[in-house]
Amino acid sequence: MGKFPVPGPGKGRLGGRDERVYFWRVMNTPNESSSDPILHAHKIQRQLTQLIDHARADLNRVAEPRFKALLADTTEVLTGLKTAFQEYGGKRPAWPGRPDEL
Repeated sequence: MGKFPVPGPGKGRLGGRDERVYFWRVMNTPNESSSDPILHAHKIQRQLTQLIDHARADLNRVAEPRFKALLADTTEVLTGLKTAFQEYGGKRPAWPGRPDEL
C-alpha cells in the first residue's frame, strides 16, 4: 500500500466528492514533520489571521474601554507579526539590512 490510504482520484474507497476533499486536504495541509520553513510560515499566518479576526470581532462586542484598547493593540501587533511571516514566505527580507540567517 502506498503513502495514502486512498490510491488515487476515482479509484478509492471514498468515491466522488469525499475523495476529492480528502486529496485536497492531504495536498494542502502542511506536514508537521516537514523541515520546509515556508510551509510552517504559511500555517502560522493562517493561525494569526484567525486570531486577528477573533480579536476584531470581540472589539465590536465589548464595551469596556480598557479591554477595547487591549484588543486594538492586539490586532496591531498580530498584524505586524503576520506581515513579517508573509515577507519571509515571499522570501523578501522582513527587516531591511538584516541578514537572512543569524
